[in-house]
Amino acid sequence: MKVPPQKFFNFCAAQVPLLRALNEQEGEVSESDVRRLIRSTNSSDELPETTWKRLTELQILVPVERDSDFYFMAEQVRRLLSYLFDDANAATPQIISGYIDSIEALDNQLSRAIEVEDLFGTRLALEELQQTLRRIQSDLDETHRSILTEVSRYKTERGVSVREKFRRIRHWMERYVDPIVEMVRVDGPLHETFDETDRLLQRVREHGLYNNLPGLERNFRQLRLIQRHALRIFQQCRRELQPLYDSLRRASFIAEGAAIALERMQREGVAACADALVVRVFTLRWQHAPSDLGIERAVLNVAEYRPVPPPLLELNAEERMPESYLRRVWLEQLSAAIDQDLPISDLLEWLTQHFPEKDTDSALSGFTRLIFAPEMAAHFTENPFRRYETSDGSLEGRPVRLTRA
Repeated sequence: MKVPPQKFFNFCAAQVPLLRALNEQEGEVSESDVRRLIRSTNSSDELPETTWKRLTELQILVPVERDSDFYFMAEQVRRLLSYLFDDANAATPQIISGYIDSIEALDNQLSRAIEVEDLFGTRLALEELQQTLRRIQSDLDETHRSILTEVSRYKTERGVSVREKFRRIRHWMERYVDPIVEMVRVDGPLHETFDETDRLLQRVREHGLYNNLPGLERNFRQLRLIQRHALRIFQQCRRELQPLYDSLRRASFIAEGAAIALERMQREGVAACADALVVRVFTLRWQHAPSDLGIERAVLNVAEYRPVPPPLLELNAEERMPESYLRRVWLEQLSAAIDQDLPISDLLEWLTQHFPEKDTDSALSGFTRLIFAPEMAAHFTENPFRRYETSDGSLEGRPVRLTRA
């Protein structure tokens, strides 16, 4: 045991202000700075020297190097305090990309273990996969909270220039939201990697290489949850940031134009800039009083006004699954669905009979996907033309025979 848990938590419970102050320190802190914080936040009867010893004995503060006077808070303690104080740190796109590369490496390891029926290697790969998925979900949630905190900070902060606000919002859009949305969208690298992982987990279950079925189902659940959750939360972040970005962009352009106009006035004088920069003001005067009919209509508008209740917002309503995602999933599963019916003498007839709810565009997309699938072989026959009905129209063509390549 690294440190006694009861002693550690008893100390933390008595020194919450001190731990909060240490957690807010960025980078390294010297021993003198720590002792100053102890004196300024001490709310117990414990001596400052005793508090300093407890910080080092319980490994809350770790020296930068041996016999150094500079310390930093242990990363495990910092993560615990960030969780307790609800402080979130955004994950960069490079971190998410690293997770994707890690899962791809695990997929290769898992594929080799399945081929040789290596039970031990399969178990190690699945345990590491579960830890990686948990870290991805945690980092995505933290990034979401960080972005929402930045939006709240923008709406409540005062005394900050428009240009600085615009630069901060643009930083979050270009650095975090847009790149991560590209990663987690339906046809992005995250979904592609997760689809391969899902296929390998199906093989593990079919071959009986992992006897912890609840753990295997947990991996399936996490894969589905992360795919849906990641796209939804970052689309929400984009909807939160985009109006702020657009309004600040316009305000920034106005401020920049005003600065250019003032600089030109100082250089050339007000008289030289009047024709080009000054807005001309015209006056329109009314010569007649309002009519009795107009006054009567205005009074009736006030007297007959009936307030309309405000609309109700369904804040807890779940967002619909994107149509593009459902279509993508259907196309990916089409090869497996048709496999058991091969060979097929008329491909379009099979599509329209098995999926009558699909429109003409979807039917042609499925037709193209199956024809060009590497595991399929398509033969265009010389049979007479036939008409195939879809949900929103009809198709006409010769039957196409489909077999396994």
